Amino acid sequence: MGVLTAAPAPIDTARPAAADFLRVLAAGLVGAFHIWQQSWRAVLPEHWLRAGCVGVDWLVLLSAFCLFLPWANASAQGKPLPAARPAEFYRRRAMRLLPAYYINLLFSLALAVYRRGWSRALVWDLAAHLTLTQQLFPQSYIGTQLNGVTWTLTVFALFYLVFPLLAPLCARRPLPVLAWLCIVQAVYTQWALPQYGSNAYVLLFNQFPAFCGVLAVGMAAALIFAQLGRGAWTQRLAPRVGCTVLGVVALVWLDAQLRAQAGAAEFQRYQLTNRMPLVLAAGAVLVCFGLGLTPPRPVRRALHGLAALSYSFYLWHQMLVVFIKYDLQLPAWQGTAPPNQLGNTAWMQCADRLYWAAAILVSVAMYFLAEKPFAGLQNKTAQKMHAGKAR
Repeated sequence: MGVLTAAPAPIDTARPAAADFLRVLAAGLVGAFHIWQQSWRAVLPEHWLRAGCVGVDWLVLLSAFCLFLPWANASAQGKPLPAARPAEFYRRRAMRLLPAYYINLLFSLALAVYRRGWSRALVWDLAAHLTLTQQLFPQSYIGTQLNGVTWTLTVFALFYLVFPLLAPLCARRPLPVLAWLCIVQAVYTQWALPQYGSNAYVLLFNQFPAFCGVLAVGMAAALIFAQLGRGAWTQRLAPRVGCTVLGVVALVWLDAQLRAQAGAAEFQRYQLTNRMPLVLAAGAVLVCFGLGLTPPRPVRRALHGLAALSYSFYLWHQMLVVFIKYDLQLPAWQGTAPPNQLGNTAWMQCADRLYWAAAILVSVAMYFLAEKPFAGLQNKTAQKMHAGKAR
């Protein structure tokens, strides 16, 4: 009994390690999916690879969870809600995302010019990417000459645009706000589904309204985590162990959702209809592990470090791997058919190691050369602004 009642390490309600774990899992899953497409070497269970693109849904969920968590914590603790200053919020989001993104965009533009030269289509493509509206135009979304994975930034940008209005409303009236977000996704889904099989559907199933319910799950997860994470029960070992066990059960549920997604005959149709069960399972993983036993410090530091690299990794991995394989033809190959299509397993193993190593190394370099310096500049700017207001 003494062991079961011993006080565990406190829950970090400001930045749970579970959020870093899910971020690493999501970005790694997307990366494994894209690298597997080029090397054909499986490093994960096949159904995780085939359904790897749905890791994007988890990143959307995490964005809502992490951004709304300070509001959820203030609401749970009965404290004043954070001040809603749209201009300040937009500035911080821009400083966080745009420098690394524009550096990546410059590289992808150089590749596009090298491969095909300048064209009017490329100019329009570039304009859409510069303004984060690429998903709104077919030629910049599914026909882009630039970095194809950056369509997700359109979803994030639209979420950031409404967040300063959405956050205080959800903190004060969570049920109506979350319900309306889910209704928007449900109505949009029912409107888009009949168009499956047409060219229009490819443009529709990942648009912002199709993620509104995902955002609702992320914000609801923040509210639940904040409310439960401050109870006296968190100081007892047995219930915290129980939450960790529930987190493992949620992982099994998540695995089942990925297996169903990977085995769907109509993949993109199933992805739209299965989006909510998938993110509910991911949200359960996030909340249960967040309320469970706190990982040892080395594990937390490793997760935090890998999570910090996730944005650069997401931006660079696919474009870099395609460049290495087709432009540099590495590992070395000749002819028109890549060796993986000819069943060359030795080449596939070598390619997989090379692509992962290159993606990770470039991610580390971009984090320290682009993301971290601008994060420091943002912190200095924020400190000067607060000091000016204090005077």
